[in-house]
Amino acid sequence: MKVKTLRFKDTKEFVHILENGMVGTCEIPDVLPLTASVDLLKKYYEVSGQKTDNVDFENLEIIEFDFIESGVVGADIRNKLSSPKNLVALLTEYFDNPEVPDFQKLERHIRKEMNQTKVSVEYLAKLL
Repeated sequence: MKVKTLRFKDTKEFVHILENGMVGTCEIPDVLPLTASVDLLKKYYEVSGQKTDNVDFENLEIIEFDFIESGVVGADIRNKLSSPKNLVALLTEYFDNPEVPDFQKLERHIRKEMNQTKVSVEYLAKLL
């Protein structure tokens, strides 16, 4: 899931604007909606009456990042690597045993895993 957060442009630290108008930093981002922008935050604080005298909005930026559940990406990668692993096993069988009795059957499996490997590699290339 994509989310946005506020951070300092120079130090890249996550920023929290506290209720008293002070600016705090933290290792944990303050999660904002995808519609957030620095201008909208300024307007929000003006309308809500919250003091922002100590906030240098010029040194702040909104960034978008992926907010993912722990362990999900690893499992996804592991699943996507099944086809390349199967393809290597099939090719090893073919090259180690040139006189395979049922080459057509083996070739069908090789082609199937080749196609799935293409899909998996494209997915993995875009994942990170």
